[in-house]
Amino acid sequence: MDQDEVARSLELEDKLAQIRQQIHSKLDNQKHVAIILSAVEENMVEQKGDQIATKNVVNYLVSLLALLAQATDPETHEIREAQIATSATYLLDIMFRYVPKKLLRSKFADILTQIAPCITGENAGAPLIRPAIGCLESLLVAQDSQAWNNTQNLAIAPSRGLSGLLELSLDPRPKVRKRAQDAVSNIMANPPASPSAEHVAAPMVAEFTIDALASAVKEAATASNKKIRAQGGLSEINAKSIHILKLIKAVVFTKQWPAARFDALCDLLLEISRSADQFLVSSAFKCFEALFQAIGESAVSSGLAEDRFARFLGIIFSLKPSNSDAHLAAAWIAVVSQGVAVFGSYRPVECLDSLPEVIKTLSDYLSSEIPEIYQSACKCIERILTEAISDDCLLSPPLVEEKVYEKVDDTVAFLSGKFVEFLSIKYAHCARGILGALTVAVKKLGSRCNPDFLAPLEIVGRWRSSEDNFLELRTEIEAVLGAGISAVGPDVILGCLPLNLIKASDENPGRAWLIPLIRDHTRNSRLSVFVQQLMPLITFFDEKVKALSEESLQGKVFETVVSQLWSTLPNFCDLPVDLRDSFTDAFASDLSSLLYGKVELRPVICHSFKNLVQSNYQYTSGVNEPSKLVQQEFPVSEAQKNLDYLGTKASNLLAVLFNVYTQTAPNARGYILDTIAAVVGITPSQELTKTFNNVCGMLKKAFDEEPKANKGNQSSMKMSATLLDLIIVMATYVPESSYSALFSIFNTTVNSSDALTQKRAYRIISKLSETQKGSDAILKYIDDIENVLIQSSKNVHTSAKATRLNAIKSLIEILPLNHAEFMIQIVPEVILATKENNEKSREASFDTLIGMATKMSQEGCVMRLSKIPGYDSATADQPASVAEFFKITSAGLIGESQHMVSATITAYSCLIFEFKDQVATDILMDIYDTIELYLTSNSREIVKSAIGFTKVCCLALPEELMRPKIPSLLPKLLRWSHEHTGHFKAKVKHIIERLIRKYGYDDIDQHFPEEDKRLLVNIRKSRDRSKRKAEDDKNAAPQLAQSSTKGSRFMSALDEALYESSNDEKDKQEETSGKRVKDTRFIVESRENPLDLLDSQTLAHISSTRPKKFDGKAKRKAATDDVFSFDADGKLTVKNDKSEMKDEDILGSATSGINAYLDAVKQGPVRGQKNKLKFKKGSRAGDNMSDDESHEQPSRGFEVKSKKVIKKRGGPKFKSKRKL
Repeated sequence: MDQDEVARSLELEDKLAQIRQQIHSKLDNQKHVAIILSAVEENMVEQKGDQIATKNVVNYLVSLLALLAQATDPETHEIREAQIATSATYLLDIMFRYVPKKLLRSKFADILTQIAPCITGENAGAPLIRPAIGCLESLLVAQDSQAWNNTQNLAIAPSRGLSGLLELSLDPRPKVRKRAQDAVSNIMANPPASPSAEHVAAPMVAEFTIDALASAVKEAATASNKKIRAQGGLSEINAKSIHILKLIKAVVFTKQWPAARFDALCDLLLEISRSADQFLVSSAFKCFEALFQAIGESAVSSGLAEDRFARFLGIIFSLKPSNSDAHLAAAWIAVVSQGVAVFGSYRPVECLDSLPEVIKTLSDYLSSEIPEIYQSACKCIERILTEAISDDCLLSPPLVEEKVYEKVDDTVAFLSGKFVEFLSIKYAHCARGILGALTVAVKKLGSRCNPDFLAPLEIVGRWRSSEDNFLELRTEIEAVLGAGISAVGPDVILGCLPLNLIKASDENPGRAWLIPLIRDHTRNSRLSVFVQQLMPLITFFDEKVKALSEESLQGKVFETVVSQLWSTLPNFCDLPVDLRDSFTDAFASDLSSLLYGKVELRPVICHSFKNLVQSNYQYTSGVNEPSKLVQQEFPVSEAQKNLDYLGTKASNLLAVLFNVYTQTAPNARGYILDTIAAVVGITPSQELTKTFNNVCGMLKKAFDEEPKANKGNQSSMKMSATLLDLIIVMATYVPESSYSALFSIFNTTVNSSDALTQKRAYRIISKLSETQKGSDAILKYIDDIENVLIQSSKNVHTSAKATRLNAIKSLIEILPLNHAEFMIQIVPEVILATKENNEKSREASFDTLIGMATKMSQEGCVMRLSKIPGYDSATADQPASVAEFFKITSAGLIGESQHMVSATITAYSCLIFEFKDQVATDILMDIYDTIELYLTSNSREIVKSAIGFTKVCCLALPEELMRPKIPSLLPKLLRWSHEHTGHFKAKVKHIIERLIRKYGYDDIDQHFPEEDKRLLVNIRKSRDRSKRKAEDDKNAAPQLAQSSTKGSRFMSALDEALYESSNDEKDKQEETSGKRVKDTRFIVESRENPLDLLDSQTLAHISSTRPKKFDGKAKRKAATDDVFSFDADGKLTVKNDKSEMKDEDILGSATSGINAYLDAVKQGPVRGQKNKLKFKKGSRAGDNMSDDESHEQPSRGFEVKSKKVIKKRGGPKFKSKRKL
């Protein structure tokens, strides 16, 4: 059985499992299906004897067909038992999807004979017909082309079954009709294998639907007035036509409508489109839309003539509805959108000719005041501009013909003029949609917009400057201008919309708002714009800032402008077209000086340098494929020339960046290292070698000088660590002649007493292994590297463990297959790392374990035991495998320390989860039996790992392996069910819940110890409550969505399998049970100014948090809070007027003693497990007796006092006593 068959078998079993659960359903039809399924399965077991073998889809099919035969009269073929037939057919509908198609082909006639009475019988109702249609659908999909052609002239052929489906697709019953139409569509979408891509039955379906539609049209046209009055109009005939059109649309969408029948269908649709029934015309338009899509996809294969397609478009435009008819106009516009888009996809040049007429027609609908119409027209224009204008047509000669180039110019000029018209007051009501269409047009046309589209861009720019009048369109306006900057470049935009930052006036307004748009949308533009236009502005405003005081508000504004101007530099350096002309030595020198002098500019300038290199490198390597127009204007050869040019300046840039890196604080220089890495990648080999040797010499000097320097003072960051960073960055790019120096540095620094130095030593190995050249160099010194890693294991700093493990993982990935003994020697360290406190170390250890097991599973992997200390030199080599790795790992189970044993169990949890399918069952069970014994250990550390291992086994291992282990597992687990330390109780309870889900409640119950049955009962009750609550929520009336109070949870598959749980604690059950907590809102008002609900500012007085006047605690604290006040100078004063306090709180003295006692009770210790005193923590320490706890109890509107206070039974003292 291959993987697909296994997947289908599991899918079928999931569906049957869901049906089995419905045996207790409150719905009779669901319950009856589950009972029938149970009876069929019991009968199969009795006949076959083997429960597993009988669960075969063919056995189900035979049993259900026999049951269906019993429910049918053998003589009259009428349905005798409708309920049994319905349930059996429902199950057959499911089975037919998984039965081998070969069987369905061979038994077609027999099965169809048995299914037919369920469709044609007089007693057959809709619940029986629908699943019978599904059975017939699966039966027909399985037939081959020979059966469809009926080469043997059989009386019962697939075409006969399809005829029945076509008749049912026009059935007056909605659900039956929908099911039949879906079946016909699915049959057409799955044609049998044949020389032609067209379904054998496609002509038959087309003839049926066209005949039915023509008959309906004729009937409507010839109906007499008397008959129309008798039927109350043509609604019945029109409804039938709509049903036929839905079937036609479904068939056309499957791409199986015969090309020869396009004309006939189009003529009928044209005739229907002149009907007065809006719903009928709308359905016809939807068919036109599907028809255009089918025509476009079959144009090449069917050889569809251009004039025929043009005729179809002409028909559509002749059906143009009124721009005030919302129902028809929207459907008609959708047809135009689809038709023109398809026309442009395979006849782009001819489509350009018709584009002006289409836009003029759509402009009538833009002038409509109905939102649905003008919004549809805007979306239609967007789609036409996107899909009807081909990218190839936008290219320049010689890639396109001269006449095509001129035709595109004429089209662009026309579009520009229309958009200028659209931006007039006539179309103000749909300005938002027009701006969206203009954005799409500018993005599509790119540089071809220049200069025609500058006129609409200037209008939009004026709108942006008049912010008071066009504030609500600000987002759309900026989108248009941003698209313009990307299309024609910031130099062109600044030519028609200058910044005017120095001399602004009413005629020439300042446009500082344009700077962020330039920053966000500039790419592949001219760097000279920044050098020649923006740099002088930066210099001008810098001088202004220096002339003003530091606290000057105007100076702060100028600093902001300067900062925004500098922020545009990285994007100007993103693939500039004039890099070799604008990135001169003088400009590079100015930027280098600023790197030294202005720390705040270092991120911007470094990002710019990195963009210069990476954008050109990615362009040459094809990482981001640009448009064809961009490729023509800026070929790849230009980017390669830019890289060569930058390579000549790389050594000077590196010198500057190295110096800046050493002068910058360690926690704020990561971006500098990224820039260095980018520049190193383009540095010529000779210069890079020279730079590398210089840094190595400086490193040696630093190592010699640091011991002397550290005697006097301890620096925060050693120079040697900084130089090692630079060496690691260069390690990937240096030539092979420098590798010996790299390995020498690794050997020297790996045992360093400094943790930072040690971490960088291991990064050398990780960095080298990233490239093929570096991996080959590592393999050349593999023996020495292995020895160094083994010997340095005792000198590893805690902070360097994660880096060391990553280096080991990288080394194992490239390790030769005959070096498996290295993994044997290093595995104890990796196992111990699974218990590290550092999360990165733990993750690296698990990845390394998986890498080791994967390496050992490779064919040809050998362990040279003679190389391992303690083995005889004559010991023969042994083949490696995952099973061997499991045995090697088992040595940790008898480790000297509890920590080692616990770590080994944790390692096994990971290995079994990942490799359970690659290890023999007996080995898995031996490991499981051994670790299960550790559940009886007195060491909590070991038991904690053993519980986690048990959880993995229960979830990951097959049911047949774990079921026999349950009787021995449960007593050992339940030993810790009363232990709260380390969350043992919750973990054990969770495992029990998972076991119940997997093996059933009864199986767990019979093996559950009697003294712990209370826990099992609690779990069962919790599950029952959850089910009842889920059913109540499902049956409850739909409510408005409420914002979730739970944070998002992101878990891997392993984490979800291990840690996800429901109803772990009793308090969680209490929180989710009962009534749904209402979303509480409070009205904030004063007695002097009651809230006016008709006021536009009402929303400002609605609060989701409890105002202070509702806060009971605030009232109690009022007496003490009002003791303090502030005088006119803002000084804190203390009131001494006791009379004022008495007036303010008459009952303060009466309740203060009780309240103090209550506070002491609430904050005092309580008795917990084993009679130990425990103090309340977290939210429990709050005032949980207060009525203000909206999260604990459902809100009761705006009530402040409890019901007992309203009834005035005893006043505040009684209330306190009741709480006490």
